[in-house]
Amino acid sequence: MRPRAWLAGKLMSPSSIVFYRTRTSANVERLPLEAAYASEWWRPALFRIAPRGLPLVPFAVWWLMHVFRIFTNRGYSMLLIRRNREVVHRSVVFPKYFRFPFMADEDLQIGDVWTSENHRGKGLAGFALREILRRDPQQRRTYWYISEAANFPSIRMAEKAGFEKVGEGARTSRCGLRLLGAFVLRQGPAGKREQQTAW
Repeated sequence: MRPRAWLAGKLMSPSSIVFYRTRTSANVERLPLEAAYASEWWRPALFRIAPRGLPLVPFAVWWLMHVFRIFTNRGYSMLLIRRNREVVHRSVVFPKYFRFPFMADEDLQIGDVWTSENHRGKGLAGFALREILRRDPQQRRTYWYISEAANFPSIRMAEKAGFEKVGEGARTSRCGLRLLGAFVLRQGPAGKREQQTAW
């Protein structure tokens, strides 16, 4: 074993993750959204750091990564759902960066999915996931969705939206800090090793 690989193994503490992938298509079915809700596609700009109603942390960090081109493409954005102007759901679209070494430079990943506790069970996350795929101006782009292996509702939602499982892996940490780690795709569905840790 190479010294670098041995050291990486010593510094990283894994947790089980499943990796899903799909490609955008204009034929993605649009789910209904209750009349009380309104969806909003948000994109960053020089003086548009975070969506109205959301805090600067962590969105200012991601804005900086967009502005300084740490992300590998310009696809950073969010699908928001509001009720009476209040954000009750968000799904964030991330380009590749050091925490997602399994992605290609033009790929996007849907993550940081959150729904207000009072509005769960209304299909908001499923609507947002499909709406992101449906609205993408670059059709046939690859999207990723990753989830903890035990989060069965999240996995079912991704599968219903057309995502297919491509492998398993781990969320790692360095020196006890998850923010310094990466999501590592290690094995495909048949157990084939696809990618070792990269960072």
